[in-house]
Amino acid sequence: MARNEFENPSNAKKYSWQVNHSTEDDVGKARTVESSANTANTGLNPQQADDQPLLLKYAGTIFHKAQLEEMIGWFNLCATQTIYFHDFAGESYEVLITSFKPVRHRTIHNPKDFANAPLWFWKYTIEMRVVRVIDGVWDSVVV
Repeated sequence: MARNEFENPSNAKKYSWQVNHSTEDDVGKARTVESSANTANTGLNPQQADDQPLLLKYAGTIFHKAQLEEMIGWFNLCATQTIYFHDFAGESYEVLITSFKPVRHRTIHNPKDFANAPLWFWKYTIEMRVVRVIDGVWDSVVV
């Protein structure tokens, strides 16, 4: 199976995730439309706001301490620049990681990284704000 991948556009460094995300929240765009009366009292006029940003929201499991450290590093990098996110299906986005929340869980045995995380693993959520669609189904949408 193809892996999700982060790429640093400033130096071309790439990181392929050891384990892809397991769930996704809905992806889409929304806008607010409100109505207000005009001064001529001839009815309500719709007023449309700008679109909300395109967000990618994923959740999954991290078994390797090295993957946790990489994810934290990429989150920290997004404090100063955007990065590229290439998903396992071939879609690519320029993003800012706006949230990364890992939660450590106990286990009897973690065979995937027994040396560094023998009795635990992490469940996480990650949210990325799309700055630009590089390639994919959303490439016709203005972000």
